[in-house]
Amino acid sequence: MSEDNLPQEIQQKVFERIRGGKARVHTRAYFAARIILTAAVALLALAVSTFVLSFILFSVHESGEQFLLGFGGRGVATFLALFPWLLLIADIVLLFVLEWLLQGFKWGYRFSLLSVFLTVLILSAALATLLSFTPLHRALLDRADRNDLPVVGNMYENIRSSHGAQGVFRGTITSIRGNEIVITHDDGDHDEDDGTWTVTLPQRGVPALSIGDRVYVFGSSNGQSVEAYGIQMLSPDQ
Repeated sequence: MSEDNLPQEIQQKVFERIRGGKARVHTRAYFAARIILTAAVALLALAVSTFVLSFILFSVHESGEQFLLGFGGRGVATFLALFPWLLLIADIVLLFVLEWLLQGFKWGYRFSLLSVFLTVLILSAALATLLSFTPLHRALLDRADRNDLPVVGNMYENIRSSHGAQGVFRGTITSIRGNEIVITHDDGDHDEDDGTWTVTLPQRGVPALSIGDRVYVFGSSNGQSVEAYGIQMLSPDQ
């Protein structure tokens, strides 16, 4: 069979399937509804992906975990341990779902899978960056602090939690005695991240501290005592 006869041969087979009742015939309304549904699901996937990615950016900054990157190898290892990997994996899955949906459009087949994925990734990252500059996450965090945020409330509450098992403590300075400070964290929910710790400061890299300052401490703990590797100031709203 020559290449010139190939389209005609395909047409003939299609007509034979239609005449034999083996091919489904759909109306224009069916295809229009399918396109609209696919577009709606794609937009929803993009919106959720953007929200999740922007939350990751917000949580890393708001929690103070980016400070760990300045504490040497131990800090980097702890940063990786505390990073919200499950959320990142969920976001990547959403991006693949979005890519698959976009491939369902006729024009999608003109581009490679890699180019579509990279386009979706760049668009999602750009939208997430823009969203991180809005007060949305801050407002949701404030609602979570008031126990007034269903579904994702725990996700936001964990942003400001201490992680004693990983040597990470957040709190307000209540006492300063030489090279020791006492910090207290109490967000009103009476859970395991609340407490009071006596922190022995490192010999170098300590900022000017005052009672009432909020700080982020990274170190090794022994009960209520912490030997700090590093300490960073937090803003009042962190």
